[in-house]
Amino acid sequence: MNKSQQEAIQKNHYGKLEYWERRYSENDKPFEWYQNYDNLKDIVTQYINHNSRILNIGCGNSNIPEDMYKEGYQWIVNLDFSKAVIEFMKEKFKSYPAHFQFVLADARELPFPNDQFDCVFDKGLLDAVLSGDYSAQNSKKVINHIYRALKKETGVYIIISHGFPEQRLPYLSKSEYNWKVTYSKVYKPDVRTKSLEFDASDLNNYHFIYVCKMDRYQGQTAAQVIGI
Repeated sequence: MNKSQQEAIQKNHYGKLEYWERRYSENDKPFEWYQNYDNLKDIVTQYINHNSRILNIGCGNSNIPEDMYKEGYQWIVNLDFSKAVIEFMKEKFKSYPAHFQFVLADARELPFPNDQFDCVFDKGLLDAVLSGDYSAQNSKKVINHIYRALKKETGVYIIISHGFPEQRLPYLSKSEYNWKVTYSKVYKPDVRTKSLEFDASDLNNYHFIYVCKMDRYQGQTAAQVIGI
């Protein structure tokens, strides 16, 4: 089996529960997918405050929720479908208050009421879903549940992804979602350390941050907005 075939198999595994259960059972050391909090907070904190109710979806064993908690973002629900990692994280943070919690659940069936969260933070979850089987159907389920769980006038869905805009916007910019989608990019952590000379125009050197911000006026005419 050549390297590209191995990578294709590994990529598909990111969408499978069995892969994550095995990974977290074998290694409980924190692993940071894509970016750490220091590289993201200047963008993320534009959309939240210390009273925001945050859903960290596909949390894994990342240090990000702890880093955010220490900066005053204390209302955080961390969710993953891996029993191994949720049990580990519950034990690790058992001394933390009840509003900093870890929940075992599938992002395709979020166990929360409508209009519950100010922010849903997703670092690699949507990417993992899109790498698995039935990616179109499963990604739609995930996004629909996130949309349902967000507060309808003020909620924001923030996605950290390796997917280029032409790969992710078709999933996020559907007419049924009453939000405005913007994106920015951030250098991958290893880009600058590999060489002092790199191609800034090469999109493969970046991760993308997609921000889906609820907009109650989305799709309305100016007359409708001002009540004419």
